[in-house]
Amino acid sequence: MRAVLLAPALVSALLVAGCSGGKEAEVQKAAEAGVQVTDARLVLPIVKDNPGAVYFNLVNASDAAKKVTSIDVVGTDMAMIHDTVDKDGKSTMVMLHEVAVPAKATVIFAPGGRHVMVMGIKPELKAGATAELKVNFEGGDVLAATIPVTAGGN
Repeated sequence: MRAVLLAPALVSALLVAGCSGGKEAEVQKAAEAGVQVTDARLVLPIVKDNPGAVYFNLVNASDAAKKVTSIDVVGTDMAMIHDTVDKDGKSTMVMLHEVAVPAKATVIFAPGGRHVMVMGIKPELKAGATAELKVNFEGGDVLAATIPVTAGGN
């Protein structure tokens, strides 16, 4: 699985999709800041119309801490950052409104822990396809990665 740190072709595609010139600068700034997405995948739900999940590592190789404010997945109606926590002996999910990414650290989004829940998955996002993950940072920077779509249970 590979992450893409906004190669020029992807920046051009974002511009064609309606992003402003300002957004291009924000995207490149995030990429230049030493942050990248690795080992990413969108896992489709086993039951149609149920939520899917996105898992990945967010690697911050820079000397500055970052703060994720939201995540978008193109081809879905909504994406929410959740964490799985134990409360009174039961496992439950809580929504996270931001995620701190310390300098020189990796934040892991994985099954049974922090993850991105996606709802309203469009038919074109089927196993074997790819989706665009957009990680939105405090201050307006955006990091995009092309991620594989996998069947439920993977």
